[in-house]
Amino acid sequence: MLEELIRRHKSTHVIVAFDPPPPVFRHLLYPQYKAGRPDAPYEFLIECEELRDRLNEERYTTVEKEDYEADDVIGSLCKLAEDKHFTSVIATCDLDLLQLVNGKTAAELFSQYHKMRSFDIEKTVKRFGGLEPYQIPDYKALAGDKSDNLPGVPGIGDVSATILLNELKTVEGIYAEISSVISLPLRGAERIHSILDKNKEQAFLMKKLTTIVCDLEIDVDIEKSTNPLLSAAELILS
Repeated sequence: MLEELIRRHKSTHVIVAFDPPPPVFRHLLYPQYKAGRPDAPYEFLIECEELRDRLNEERYTTVEKEDYEADDVIGSLCKLAEDKHFTSVIATCDLDLLQLVNGKTAAELFSQYHKMRSFDIEKTVKRFGGLEPYQIPDYKALAGDKSDNLPGVPGIGDVSATILLNELKTVEGIYAEISSVISLPLRGAERIHSILDKNKEQAFLMKKLTTIVCDLEIDVDIEKSTNPLLSAAELILS
């Protein structure tokens, strides 16, 4: 799968991010984070180590950061790549990573239920009902994310979250103009205003949990993480 992806994209540089063993910082902020998920089978953990060894043997760059998920490593790498004028493609099965999509970063999403799907800004906006990629953490902070066992703000659903963010853009924007919520085209606007007012701390905690960290210090030189499938001549020409 990896080799097919990098051949299709003609990738000059490749980095594979791994999750560390839990807990990560999100568990410390919210112990119920991802609660209810079954533990990864022991055999799967062994296969991950074997995969990492195989990738390293074949001269791929692999990265893991203690206390942070692979998502955070990827977010930080994309920022470093952008600073060095690279364009990036994230290969993932996690919709959360679409929050990183911008003019320099796209995503390829794969799952057992769909063919590989490519996401740029336009397709990401369509997927999230008109919201921009940067608003995805705000949307999940308000509406919740069942896959990560995050309840969001009690009483705020998908429709209400989308209307709030279309009007006020972010969780921070909502609370900066909390009094204006009553006049928004929301069903039960006064009730929603009251809910938000009573759950401010929860809303900001959820935003912290749903936002991918993009400023980690990553001990890797992006410019040296070259694709081992390409020859030196191909790298120079690209």
